[in-house]
Amino acid sequence: MENKVRTVAAIIIPVFLFVLFTASYQRYLPQKSVVELLDHYKSLQYDNEDIAIRLSTTSSVETVFLNKVLPTMHYKVLESNVTDDQATVKVQISNVNLDMMLEDYEAGLVEQTIKPVIDEELTSVGSKIDDFEISVLVNLIDNPDIKKQYVTRELELNLTKVDGNWVLEDNDELFKAMLGYDSDEISLQHLNREVNYLAQ
Repeated sequence: MENKVRTVAAIIIPVFLFVLFTASYQRYLPQKSVVELLDHYKSLQYDNEDIAIRLSTTSSVETVFLNKVLPTMHYKVLESNVTDDQATVKVQISNVNLDMMLEDYEAGLVEQTIKPVIDEELTSVGSKIDDFEISVLVNLIDNPDIKKQYVTRELELNLTKVDGNWVLEDNDELFKAMLGYDSDEISLQHLNREVNYLAQ
C-alpha cells in the first residue's frame, strides 16, 4: 500500500509541478513583452525596427524631448492574466509630471527663465503644444531651479496572441504615462507609432 502511495505521489507531484510551471510561464510571456518594450524605451532604443511598437519622429525637437523624458521613467508589472489568446498586464508607470510643470510655466513661475521667448512666441496659454513649446518643456526639464514632481499611473494593457506571439495593443494612455502627462495640451505632432507584429 505504501509503495502504491509513493508511486502515485511520484506521478502526481511532477505533473502538478509541470502544470503549475506551465501556467506561471504562460502568465510570464505577456509580462515579458511589456517589460521588453519599456526597457527599450527607457534605454532610448525606441526607433529600433525590432521592438514591438516603434517610435519615430521627423522633429529634432521631439527627439530631444523623448531623449530627456524616457530615461526618467520608472515602471513595474503588478499582475497579469491570461485567458486563451487574450492577456492583460497591469503596470505601474511613473515619470516627471509634465502637466504640473507646464501649469507652473503658464502661471509665470519661471518667467525669468524664458520671458523674452514667451512674449514673442507664445500666442495663447491653452494652445496646442508645437515644436517651439516642446522645446520650452525641454528647457524646463533641464532647469535645476525647477522642482520636479513625479506622477504615477496604473494601467491595464491588452495583448492578443497572434501566431504564437503576444501582440501589445497600441495605447494612448500608455504613452502619456511613459512621458509623464495626461493633458491634451501636449501633443507630439510629428511622432509616429508603428506596431511591429514580428517583434512581439
